[in-house]
Amino acid sequence: MSIILIIISIISIIALVIACLAFSKKQHKYYLQDSPINIVISRWKKNTDWSEKFKDIANVKILIYDKENPKNIYNIPVNKGNEASVYLKYIIDHYDTLPDFTFFIHDEEKSWHHKGSLIDRFKEALDSKKKYYNVNNFILGSILKKFNFKDIKKWYDKYIEKYIPMNDLPQKDWTQNYKGSAQFLVHKSLIQKFPIKFYKDLYNWIITTKISTYQTSRWLEWTWHLFWGPSKPDK
Repeated sequence: MSIILIIISIISIIALVIACLAFSKKQHKYYLQDSPINIVISRWKKNTDWSEKFKDIANVKILIYDKENPKNIYNIPVNKGNEASVYLKYIIDHYDTLPDFTFFIHDEEKSWHHKGSLIDRFKEALDSKKKYYNVNNFILGSILKKFNFKDIKKWYDKYIEKYIPMNDLPQKDWTQNYKGSAQFLVHKSLIQKFPIKFYKDLYNWIITTKISTYQTSRWLEWTWHLFWGPSKPDK
């Protein structure tokens, strides 16, 4: 009899531990309910095995987008636009089937523009209970002082003005004191408030333009928050 009681006690303890772990994991699912989070990684010839650790945090699906790698179904045919082309391609690919949240990130767990590990920044984003959360530390300066602002303005007028009139922006200098570096958690309602054509036009531009990737990726980096982010600066 005593052996049976011991076995029952052990089973009860194991069940309690499993329940506690499951409860702890669910604490990060504020908006998510049973919907998985898509984690979109923009990769260029780097090892992203570290991303498996996201699965310990929440119900996630990891989508790794490459450049010039036809063996990967998630592939950008040309190495242009850095992470910007990846984010746009993902939105186009999944526009009608987006999960509640998508976490857009680069291919390095640790980098100069975010504190510590992206695994911890993911937890931070979920715990924020916000529909848009930039996980980076880097604060942008003035876009009006950029040497090529006239070119940026022409690009904005052609591709963005129709959807986000510049006169309606919270501040004319739309990068000043906002977070940059383009890594964020975004709710699908924010993405889908713009038609898919908006994203297709930007994607086609970024993979065909003769403007350097150094510039094009930054133009989007300096603008994502206008699409989905806060009206007030981060700093």
